[in-house]
Amino acid sequence: MFERLPPTQTLRAFEAAARLGNYTRAGEELHLTHSAISHQIRALEQRTGRKLFQREGRQMVLTDGGRLLAGEVRQALLALDRALHIGRVESRRAAQALRVSVPPSFASAWLVPRLAAFHQQHPHIDISLRSSHELSELDFSDADVAIWYGRAGNKHFRYQCLLKEVIFPVCSPRFAASHPAIAPQELVHHPLLRFAHHGGWEPWFAAAGIKQGEPQTGPVYDDPMHLLDAAAADQGIALARSCLVRNHLASGRLVRLFDITAAARGNYFSVSPFDTEKQATIAEFQDWLGAILSDSTE
Repeated sequence: MFERLPPTQTLRAFEAAARLGNYTRAGEELHLTHSAISHQIRALEQRTGRKLFQREGRQMVLTDGGRLLAGEVRQALLALDRALHIGRVESRRAAQALRVSVPPSFASAWLVPRLAAFHQQHPHIDISLRSSHELSELDFSDADVAIWYGRAGNKHFRYQCLLKEVIFPVCSPRFAASHPAIAPQELVHHPLLRFAHHGGWEPWFAAAGIKQGEPQTGPVYDDPMHLLDAAAADQGIALARSCLVRNHLASGRLVRLFDITAAARGNYFSVSPFDTEKQATIAEFQDWLGAILSDSTE
């Protein structure tokens, strides 16, 4: 289709010579010699079958045919430059559009309220959130980076620890008021709300010096935010994760019963594939996450 087109370098040499009216100055602009520009012009004249310049003193002046061709060539080169610029812009935009897979609990309790601050600090990065269950397998077919609760274990992915979680008992203010002076050892005599995944009460019992196995009765929730909502609705005592319960404590919907904490069975990680072209953008997002989480837990 384009067999008749001359090389782009030839067209650029002709356009510069036509615009500047001088082979030497055209060569300086394109970092070519006078001889190279002259050679390109002769090649173009042979291809078009017409003379494009005529000498008038020290100036190379376009012929009528050359003037017509120069206008067309200039428009074509401008159109090509615009197309390439659009391509570069789109490529940069794609590299800076970040698809983030995140558990709904972490998104609603922590990430979404802070995204406005992220966009102010990093206006060139567009965040697109994809919800994923905490127990879902890491899957990057529709995401560039994942916020993952659990343990680092897959050697094919890059893990960065964002937050080490601790757990402690919480309940509603009304529940606490109706059970004053409750002691840790007495918890087993009260309704204990249970979480279906990532462990239960036994690690906290051990930290509190209570010889008690995992409760076998009581409501079970498979979403950590539903667990906290149940506790806020006076249904019993929940074992809360420090990151997710922060807003409930700040608003007064829940109160903490004791100062005793235990390490959670999972931590929050930022996880991404090793072979990603968006590593620079991911690193920028991870650095922000790490800094904000660090400030929030001090």
